[in-house]
Amino acid sequence: MIYTLGIDIGTTNVKCVLFGEGPKAVAEAAYEYPTVFPAPSWAEQNPDHWWEGSIATIRSVLSQSGIDASGIRAVAVSCQSPCALPVDRNGDPLHDALIWMDRRSTEELELLDRIVGSQRIFEITGNRPDTYFMLSELLWLRRRHPELMDKTYKILQVNGYVNMKLTGEFTIDSSNLSLTQVNDLKGNCWSRELAEAIDVDPSVLPQVYDCGEVIGYVTRKAAELTGLKAGTPVLAGAVDASVAALEAGVQQNIALEMTGTSSVMLIGLSEPLTTIRLSHLTGVNDHIHYLYGAMSSTGGSLKWFRDTLYGGETRERNAYARMDAEVEEKAPEPAHLLFLPYMAGERAPIWNPDARGVFFGLSMGTSRAQMIRAIMEGAAFALLDNLEEAEKTGLRPQQVYVLGGCSNSDIWLRIKASVINREIIVPCNTLGAPGGLACLMAAFTGEYDTPEQAAAAGFKVAKRFEPVDAWADRYRELYREFKQLYGSVEHNFKSFSALAAIT
Repeated sequence: MIYTLGIDIGTTNVKCVLFGEGPKAVAEAAYEYPTVFPAPSWAEQNPDHWWEGSIATIRSVLSQSGIDASGIRAVAVSCQSPCALPVDRNGDPLHDALIWMDRRSTEELELLDRIVGSQRIFEITGNRPDTYFMLSELLWLRRRHPELMDKTYKILQVNGYVNMKLTGEFTIDSSNLSLTQVNDLKGNCWSRELAEAIDVDPSVLPQVYDCGEVIGYVTRKAAELTGLKAGTPVLAGAVDASVAALEAGVQQNIALEMTGTSSVMLIGLSEPLTTIRLSHLTGVNDHIHYLYGAMSSTGGSLKWFRDTLYGGETRERNAYARMDAEVEEKAPEPAHLLFLPYMAGERAPIWNPDARGVFFGLSMGTSRAQMIRAIMEGAAFALLDNLEEAEKTGLRPQQVYVLGGCSNSDIWLRIKASVINREIIVPCNTLGAPGGLACLMAAFTGEYDTPEQAAAAGFKVAKRFEPVDAWADRYRELYREFKQLYGSVEHNFKSFSALAAIT
């Protein structure tokens, strides 16, 4: 039996899955870690937590399965993206990682517009300037911590750090490259022009590899820590969304919502298509691309409500299942209540780091169930907002797949189907990013000719959700109010953010 090992370093945890042929999951394990918020709009993670989680979960799946590690023919790592992590020559972090959620570099974003020009950045990278990407974060580090940047040997992404711990090599894969905003989209390489514009030595940018390419081999030290066999090939890996879309079978003009703490709406393309309000993401090879809209805190907004106003989560009582049941029983119809799901600022399509969550329409009669439903509806309206932006480019995806943690809620999926007025398809037995890594590795081991072939072999539909006609009519009206509400308070977000900075 040939085995492969997929590791996904997400925003909240490491998930590791051991795969046999098929590819079929044999064993899996997870390890949670915190995100630190040192100041408003800042978000950092300790990279050692990623590595500690990788060690713990690798050892766990090896123990569960009882297999000999010599049977593992490949390892691949996917990740949340992007981040900015400076490390020294030994690979030791010089600063905690500024993850995708971090919005501190708004001043640097304005400076970039003066130094390079927003349109020029978009022309080079295929993505509009935003604090979500790494470029403005590197400029923040250069301006605020020049001594740190002078010590930097390489700038790594999340999976790049874990790959370095596994192999000793400093690398980046082509899908992560596409989200750095220090990339040259046409050349699929680093942009010297942009690096030099922010006074960053291009030599600190690691070597670029194709996602399915071998970057190195498990070192003896990593083998001792993880239980893997020294010399096991490690592939470059990918952004979590790229491999999740691969597993889900996203092809030309099919849309996917990958939903969890944040959500990503992707539409499959055979070649790059760029637009100023949405983003471009490279897939696992040069003929797979995605137009996508990244939303910052869709599931995160519901998690906030769960932890702050619903009593939190306990091992004995699944809070999300109880919240679903409460909505079904006590808020069975669309509420006369709106929620802007911008708890951590927002990326596509409004690109406003100062945006915040808003409940609108609260009254003395508003129930907790209605508030929960409004959060679900707000996330669905954000999805529709992104789909409408994609339609402006001429794309008309009629099939919409949904996967990720929030796809476990049937009521939420019925709400989404009704808001976007399209059928929603939930693929069967998906593992998200680890499953896509398995397809990537199945092509590497020769079990399948291509990663896409491996994904197609395992694709099945688990559930379908049709729009509820009465809801769809109501949601058209509420969506207009949702858009108008944001337009009405947009200017307040900026002034309110400035007030927070003063105090």
